[in-house]
Amino acid sequence: MITKDTIAKIIDTAQIEQVVGDFVNLKKAGSLLKGNCPFHQEKTPSFVVNPNKNIFKCFGCGKGGDSLTFIMEHEKFSFPEALRFLANKYHIEIEETQTTVEDKQIQDEKESLIIALGYAAKFYQTQLTETEDGIAIGLSYFKERGFLDETLNTFQLGYSQDSYDAFYKQAIKDGYNPEILLKAGLIKEKAGKYYDFFRDRVMFPIFNVSGKVVAFGGRMLKNKNPDSAAYNPKYINTAETDVYHKGQILYGISHAKNDIRKEDVCYLVEGYTDVISLYQAGIRNVVASSGTALTKEQVQLIRRFTQNIVILYDGDAAGVKAALRGLDIVLEQGLNVRLVLLPDGDDPDSFVKKNGTDETLDFIAKNQQDFILFKATQGIKDIGNDPIKKSEVIRDIVQSIALVQDNIKRQLYVKHCADIVGVPENILVNEANKIRVQQFKKSKEIDDTHAQALTEHVKVEEVHHQSIDKTPQLYYQEKDIIRILLEFGDKEMDKEQLVSEYVIFELVDIEFKNNVFGRIMQLFLEAYQNNTPFEDFKNLNNVDDKEVKDALIDLLSSPYELSPNWFDKHEIVVKDANRTYKTDVISVMSRFKYFKLMELIKILDDKIKNAETSGNFEEMTAFLMKKMSLMETRKQLVKEIQTVTHPH
Repeated sequence: MITKDTIAKIIDTAQIEQVVGDFVNLKKAGSLLKGNCPFHQEKTPSFVVNPNKNIFKCFGCGKGGDSLTFIMEHEKFSFPEALRFLANKYHIEIEETQTTVEDKQIQDEKESLIIALGYAAKFYQTQLTETEDGIAIGLSYFKERGFLDETLNTFQLGYSQDSYDAFYKQAIKDGYNPEILLKAGLIKEKAGKYYDFFRDRVMFPIFNVSGKVVAFGGRMLKNKNPDSAAYNPKYINTAETDVYHKGQILYGISHAKNDIRKEDVCYLVEGYTDVISLYQAGIRNVVASSGTALTKEQVQLIRRFTQNIVILYDGDAAGVKAALRGLDIVLEQGLNVRLVLLPDGDDPDSFVKKNGTDETLDFIAKNQQDFILFKATQGIKDIGNDPIKKSEVIRDIVQSIALVQDNIKRQLYVKHCADIVGVPENILVNEANKIRVQQFKKSKEIDDTHAQALTEHVKVEEVHHQSIDKTPQLYYQEKDIIRILLEFGDKEMDKEQLVSEYVIFELVDIEFKNNVFGRIMQLFLEAYQNNTPFEDFKNLNNVDDKEVKDALIDLLSSPYELSPNWFDKHEIVVKDANRTYKTDVISVMSRFKYFKLMELIKILDDKIKNAETSGNFEEMTAFLMKKMSLMETRKQLVKEIQTVTHPH
């Protein structure tokens, strides 16, 4: 088990903006950072990182927490896995009470798979540089491709020797469980005997976005049976496992993500060597789809770091076809996409080697084509005067245009494409509108189904939490927050923000229990995100929700609400000549956070008890440390409350 001191060091060291920044393209928003949420699809950023509090919160899907929570949610890691991930990121040595082979076997299976795959990568690297066949066959191949030693190390390229079970035997000798090796796709089993899956191939480890090896691609350099390509396929890949889903991974993403964010563009290519050659040439914001059609998950992965994709494909017919396959998925996800077709006979690997870095970047800059306009031009080519083929091409183009969410962009595409295909604009507009109506109806059906399920869930949750919802303190504290937003929301809290902004961002890690007040807060958030004028928000004619409208009428007609007994000595906050709206705001926020904090401490107490009962002492230690941190925060809040309640 990981020691208590190590857990404390990891939690104290991990900085939320750095941890989240590895996965999400964050931009400064005052003292906060904002970006598109990695946990759900959205066009307007509602994901907020607060470096001062060391937390994140999404106002769209509701997910929030600290660095450890983020890694566990994002990477689907267990508690120990997330700790190890952060320890590795911050170069923290992990101290454990036990480090036996038995411990390896009882660790979470996914973690065991990752460990086994990492071990395999090192094994294949050793085979490449320290065995006779590895040097003569594998290393000579990579050297012929022009790859430098630094590049070989960066991408952990390797070699699997021509042996039935060399890897298997060494792994077993080093204490690895054959069942884990089998589940990781490293070995196969036949008639009760295990044998190596990868044999006599140069090896390309495939990394997830966190930089962990999750799979391998192996390239055959000689075919033992030339008459049967199926017997010895040129490339083989790890089959899907619990840690590897081909459609969710992009080759090179862990190496490219920081440069993609820095350059604000992602170059997309097809193969491993394309990525490696461009990276070695200094063009590092590049990933590969590994020869498959782009998936929604792959596009969403890119969108974490940039809104701009430039696809670099071969200029031959196959390359053009491959490029067009991913178009609609990219558009559907709201990204800006352009295409660069390389000269016939060239791929990114060969082009950069022949022309160098500067000329390659110059060629990319000068030969980028808008994807939809390219599709229109390409589609209309070679169809002659065949009206049936032309109508099919136009329908295909309109299908893509309809996916563009931005109205202005969509209108411009209609205008340009109408000129290209030679039809009136209104025909394209009408067809695009029909498709968008169908899309809307389809999404509405999905939303309605989801809403129905959510309603049932909420009913259950309301029964579960009804004692909390009726707790007077929580009710009045939440009501007081809505009251100060309505009364002072458009006033200045300081030079950089209004009261409404102050309240919204102070609540970044807190959810309301009262359903109606929660819905009002959501309206505030939406109004803030859409830059809706504050007076428009308070216009009750704009509110359709009867319960919300009634609550707003009640609050707007009651200029000041005395808070009920809320603290141990039953003190109340009374407006007087010495108080200002700013002290009122701070007082209300402090009291609300106090009661929410006490609720969190109660939840942690239950978690500590459960962890102790189940014997999970790592989790128990982590919960205890979180409770200690919350107790310190509680002390500070009590001081704030007393200071504001009794100003000197």
